[in-house]
Amino acid sequence: MSEKRLRNIAIWYCERYLVSCNKLTDHLRKRLRRDVIDKQERDKFSELIPGIVSNLVELGYVNDKEAASARLRSALRAGYATQTAITVASRAALVDRETVETELDNALVQALPEINVVDDDIQQIGNEQVLLALKRARRGPFRGTGQDKKSRQRDISWLQRRGYRVDEIYAALEIDPTAN
Repeated sequence: MSEKRLRNIAIWYCERYLVSCNKLTDHLRKRLRRDVIDKQERDKFSELIPGIVSNLVELGYVNDKEAASARLRSALRAGYATQTAITVASRAALVDRETVETELDNALVQALPEINVVDDDIQQIGNEQVLLALKRARRGPFRGTGQDKKSRQRDISWLQRRGYRVDEIYAALEIDPTAN
């Protein structure tokens, strides 16, 4: 390992992925743990990481907002509810939640163009979002085969794991919450 090799690893990673400062730092630390056996030498190279990261930020290779936005769009397309998507994106990009929340409006428009985000009615957006998640995953009323009790329960559980509220789920699957 050398400083040049560590910098080349960082540049290659930044060219391949949209990364945040913390994500790049984490990647470089993992590479050092994997490639450098001697602890003293590893500590010496660890001191170089902040300089390399700040240099790549200046050059425009590293951008926290872009990384957060990309992860948020990916989570929204995967069918996560808005707040759950923010949490997933924040953890994946290793940025704070506030940075991800600032990108929410643009990410909703880009990731879910079928939903009219201009409305300020959060309840309506949530209902549209759960229907779109079911449609993209071919679940619920969009399932090719008929729905039975078991598949309906699987769909409910799938939506709950994605962070949707029970009333949104029941409305999307047209379930009467008082009936058993």
